[in-house]
Amino acid sequence: MEKVILFGNQAMAKEAYFCFKYHSKYQVVGFTVDKEYLESDTFLQLPVVPFNDVDKIFPPSEYKMYIAVGYVQNNKIKKDRYYRSKQMGYELINFISPHSIIYPEIIEGDNVFIGHYVMLSPGSKVGNNVSIGGGSTIGHDVIIGDHCFFSNGVSIAGSVTIDSCCYFGTNSTVRNKVTIGKECVIGAGAVLLENARDRSVYLCEPGKLLPISSDKLPLG
Repeated sequence: MEKVILFGNQAMAKEAYFCFKYHSKYQVVGFTVDKEYLESDTFLQLPVVPFNDVDKIFPPSEYKMYIAVGYVQNNKIKKDRYYRSKQMGYELINFISPHSIIYPEIIEGDNVFIGHYVMLSPGSKVGNNVSIGGGSTIGHDVIIGDHCFFSNGVSIAGSVTIDSCCYFGTNSTVRNKVTIGKECVIGAGAVLLENARDRSVYLCEPGKLLPISSDKLPLG
């Protein structure tokens, strides 16, 4: 079984750990983070080492790596650590859930995470360092650029082109034949019906609080 180091010590790293443990051919043997975020020398009962020293403790000739970081600072942290790990000589691996429907030629990049029950339709392409959360549906001929992050339950219709470092919140939806620029944010529940320029932000209207308690609703 091939051995892997995960970059991260927060929720995304925890999720990645269990996914690799129970649904892959890889064995996670440790974690690494930037020295200033090294709160403990263990995480999930495995060693955590400073990122600056990781290649000395877990040499790239013997270990692979996955960058398990959420969408922070337009994904710039994950993007930076992705390139720095490759410069160290690490092979960055993918996690593709066996419970998802993925055609092999769709995944073109590395450090890709595909959660459970994702549907990626034929003709789509996924770049480097992309994370697609569980239950998401990606239509035919969708092009996903590098360093994008999709939360759970995202729905992208066919023939959509997405540039790098974009974020899609839970249950966000994009209509067909839309082009999305780089570093865009499509918030939770938002519906995008038009092309989005670079660094555009689309948010959904929040739910309205009614002046009535649930036990007073005239249900049934």
